[in-house]
Amino acid sequence: MRICYIALGTFTHIGPYLDYFHKAGHEVHFVSLSPGPQRSVPTYNVGLGKKYSEREGKWKYPLSMLRARRLIKKLDPDIVHAHYATSSGLTALACGFHPVVVTVHGSDLTVGIKSRIWRSLLRKIFEYSDCVNTVSEDLQRMVLSLGIGPDKIETFTLGIDTEKFAFVERPKIEQSRVLRLVCTRRLEPVFDHRTIVQALALLKKNGIRFDMSFVGDGSMLDELKRQVEDAGLDDRVSFMGRVHNDSLPEVLGRHDVYLSASLWDGTSLSLLEAMAVGLFPVVSDIKANSAWLRHNVDGLLHKVGDADDLATNILRLCNRPQLPAAATEANRKRVVESGDRKTNMKHLERIYEGLIQRQR
Repeated sequence: MRICYIALGTFTHIGPYLDYFHKAGHEVHFVSLSPGPQRSVPTYNVGLGKKYSEREGKWKYPLSMLRARRLIKKLDPDIVHAHYATSSGLTALACGFHPVVVTVHGSDLTVGIKSRIWRSLLRKIFEYSDCVNTVSEDLQRMVLSLGIGPDKIETFTLGIDTEKFAFVERPKIEQSRVLRLVCTRRLEPVFDHRTIVQALALLKKNGIRFDMSFVGDGSMLDELKRQVEDAGLDDRVSFMGRVHNDSLPEVLGRHDVYLSASLWDGTSLSLLEAMAVGLFPVVSDIKANSAWLRHNVDGLLHKVGDADDLATNILRLCNRPQLPAAATEANRKRVVESGDRKTNMKHLERIYEGLIQRQR
């Protein structure tokens, strides 16, 4: 197959798609709507400027779409796959190509659907698409609410490399030892790290011994460092910066509990990675998380934006050390069954083949 992907050049999760299908022997091309890192396949930057700017980028999309339309016509692929329904989905619509798959990742729909203009555009994009791939059941329900037929929707996530993120046996959580906490979400407002830091301050007041690692970078780094310093947590909190995915399993293996306070999400690959290696998850009670975890069974779900509730749940975990022992192996099994990258990419490959055959 000749496959053409459309996404922002900086989109983190496009790389695994490009790499998997390239290694599977397909001819893969990447149409990048903005500058990005070097990729393993032929890449065509149809964006304007040498660096993407969130503030200035959106007005450039119409020009990028025209360039993408001409390029895709020249490449003449068997199938086009657009990632993010807003920028790339709209580009796919403008290109007038079939068959086309549009993957919805989260904020492109959860935020876009609140705008009357974007709601109408999203409906047109999904109606035009031959397949809409939603990465969570919550996003699937939103697409259905726009009047899109269920036969057009495929719900599965990119998934993770469950062989690389292997299960790690770790000591039982006990009050007598330091609790090792980790968060691997980017340091951006949507992931609400401020609530985590506030909860850590409450744990300190309650006499809980812990070490907290924030893995990743982002626009909130300086503000979070100040918050940690003001709370007197310098000796307990570390900012590790960006860690390459190949090194992440070893980092996760040194911790006990995975924290996330995300305000909204699609299926979080960070959560799946943590579950796969056997970390116990304490995460925000949003639909993307509750689709994978049952409160007080597979993990603990805290109220969104509520530091008191997050701290209470971590304290509950300290008082119930038997809970992680019962949950972690079951969590690993669930990820292997529904979130394994090789399995899900083979499923996507079959979708491509079916759409191409139908188009002929």
